[in-house]
Amino acid sequence: MKSKYWLAIIPGIFAVVVASIQFGPGWFRGSGKDGGNSQSITTGNIQSGGGNVSVSQTMILSGFEAQEKIIAKQDWQEAERDPAFQRFVEARYHKKIDELTSAERATFWQDMQKYLDEEKDADRKYAQIKQQSVGDELKQLFSSIDDAKRSFDYQKVDRLLQGFEEKHTDLIKDLARVYYLRGQNFELQIRYQEAERYYRKAVELDDQNPLYLNDYASILRILGNYDAAEPLYRRALQIREKHLGAEHPEVAASLNNLAALLHDQGKYAAAEPLIRRALQIAEKQHSTDYSHVATGLNNLASLLQAQGKYAAAEPLFRRALQINEKQLGADHPEVARDLNNLAALLYDQGKYAAAEPLCRRALQIAEKQLGVDHPEVAMDMANLAALLNAQGKYATAEPLCRRALQIHEKQLGADHPDVATDLNNLASLFYTQGKYAAAEPLYRRALEIREKQLGADHPDVANSLYCLAALF
Repeated sequence: MKSKYWLAIIPGIFAVVVASIQFGPGWFRGSGKDGGNSQSITTGNIQSGGGNVSVSQTMILSGFEAQEKIIAKQDWQEAERDPAFQRFVEARYHKKIDELTSAERATFWQDMQKYLDEEKDADRKYAQIKQQSVGDELKQLFSSIDDAKRSFDYQKVDRLLQGFEEKHTDLIKDLARVYYLRGQNFELQIRYQEAERYYRKAVELDDQNPLYLNDYASILRILGNYDAAEPLYRRALQIREKHLGAEHPEVAASLNNLAALLHDQGKYAAAEPLIRRALQIAEKQHSTDYSHVATGLNNLASLLQAQGKYAAAEPLFRRALQINEKQLGADHPEVARDLNNLAALLYDQGKYAAAEPLCRRALQIAEKQLGVDHPEVAMDMANLAALLNAQGKYATAEPLCRRALQIHEKQLGADHPDVATDLNNLASLFYTQGKYAAAEPLYRRALEIREKQLGADHPDVANSLYCLAALF
């Protein structure tokens, strides 16, 4: 799930989350990637593929049964004794399991289930690597990696891969696989900088593997490096079209990933035909009430919204929400995304009273399913704050703005475009209250980040410039 900020047009109007494009089922997320078989898009903001759309094979996953049972029973004592849960907490919360706060414990089971879904998605990619033709030593290493992965022992996985890397610098193809798996291992720990480094090394050794290209591009997109991501997405699309055919689901995933990136850069005209083609593939490959179709509907509606075509966008958003509530359940993160998308559309039209309950429900779902420190939760907070600000409820909006900024700086880094949006939001809140001295440095820092990360001609840069001009 990825929520996109509703863009601030003038000071006092926040950047708020809108739709984000997602690529196919599996795992839809804002940072999204298509893992080689899938893609995910979220509305308002087109998002690169989120999980893996399982296309050519269905993998039977094992090794998670014990953890699934503990989650189902919500047995805290068993969780504290289970090494897998202990390592999960250390990787995700950066503390021991018995050091979790009451707030973290309140969302722990949902967070753990979400993490297991991520692990399964990663394992699908891992299974693809294992099924390839690999050297004998790497084959032998897989059994040890399997054991470590079953207990979520990230450090052991990395030690095993690092040992192979240091010993076999001459085995180019196998070394590329090891680099890719190290990148995946770091990404599961939300260590994006390390993940980027190893995905890059994998691509440097094998630049014809669409799985490596896509996941490298997606991590670059998460980090806001759009210029470097675009040629990687285009190459992955070209390779998939050549080897899989023009109407393969993986091709749709690549189309969505590239469209998401173009959308992020304000290149709506270039993104729209890609989205329409991906939606056409989804409707042809799947039933019309399947979540792949909902993803395509969200993506297309998001682009229409960005161009001010609200009447055309609204029925698409509502249909996507209806599909996902039916297919995934009322508390699924993708439903939260859909609620945000529809709320953003209403916000753009000044229908704040109708949008607010949708935003509150989306935030509630995100906190429950993803945990209180997740970037998607920060985006939902920013959306709600934008609505409150528009209604003059400044005292209620400010702590939400500050909390969103804090989460994004911690999780994404101080120079991420989403941090710039949070800064712009907080500055807009001060502006509307006449606190100009407090607003100016925030607007300036937001402008600096956007120029650095998005380029001088991006619409968000224009927005920052206008905000400063209006302030002066």
